[in-house]
Amino acid sequence: MDIHNLQAFIEVAEKKSFSRSAETLNLTQPAVSKRIAALEAELSARLFDRMGRTVHLTEAGRVLLPSAIKINSELSRIEDEICNLGTEVKGKLSIGMAEYVGVDRRLAPVLKEFRVEYPDVVVDIHFSSPEETLSDIENGVLDLGLCSVTDQIPHAKAHSRLRSVEVWSDRMMIVADRGHPLASHSSVSMVELAEYPCILPAKSSNSRGTIVRAMLEAGVEPQVAMEIQDFHTMRSMASIGLGWACLPESVNDDSLVKLNVENLSLSHSVALVRNPDRSMSRASKAFFDSFPARFN
Repeated sequence: MDIHNLQAFIEVAEKKSFSRSAETLNLTQPAVSKRIAALEAELSARLFDRMGRTVHLTEAGRVLLPSAIKINSELSRIEDEICNLGTEVKGKLSIGMAEYVGVDRRLAPVLKEFRVEYPDVVVDIHFSSPEETLSDIENGVLDLGLCSVTDQIPHAKAHSRLRSVEVWSDRMMIVADRGHPLASHSSVSMVELAEYPCILPAKSSNSRGTIVRAMLEAGVEPQVAMEIQDFHTMRSMASIGLGWACLPESVNDDSLVKLNVENLSLSHSVALVRNPDRSMSRASKAFFDSFPARFN
């Protein structure tokens, strides 16, 4: 069984798209289709159902996927161990993160410097839910993960083996467009805030849990108009008046007004997570050293 065909299968299964998988694999779409067809012929089973522009795993595909991921992970581990025998920092570095973690002002400079210093390292970033990121780290699919501190769950029973360290923290702000009814108020109560629709991340996110808990403690609940996975889209939606939002200070800009909410102080912290049972490759170690902190 050709490992390149398996890797193409994994990418298509994860992205549910041949075109997006082709971009990740640096192949043409016909080349990806050819690899999947070869794998299906070898297994005498159809692995995907094509439905419009998206594809879905068949029953045979669902059976194959866990084993394919394990095989690919084991080969990556072997490659990392062999690379570590030398002195060069190269190979593939897989990093998982939730979309609402944010990469522009905090992670982007680190990634830019890392790519300049280690051009032979292929950085592969996977966006998924916190739970999926942690599971993939624990199963060896990902080298490292970036999660909101209370999202990581590394100390929860399900992922107690994982270790983490906080790498950055931002103050959270309640913001709204300049035409919002609350924008002109010198201070805003939780009761007033609850009277207007809001834009929040997914229920699993730290920032959402923080603001929702604060409002529940005040005896009110937020009117969630929409759930959005990344802070930048939340900012855009808030700027056109679709609701107030809770954003990190580093993401806010002049299009939004900060609301002075009484008795409310929130923060957003992000941690780097790894599996201590898996030896760090030179690429993982170099990336980790790009941050000033150390794992606990």
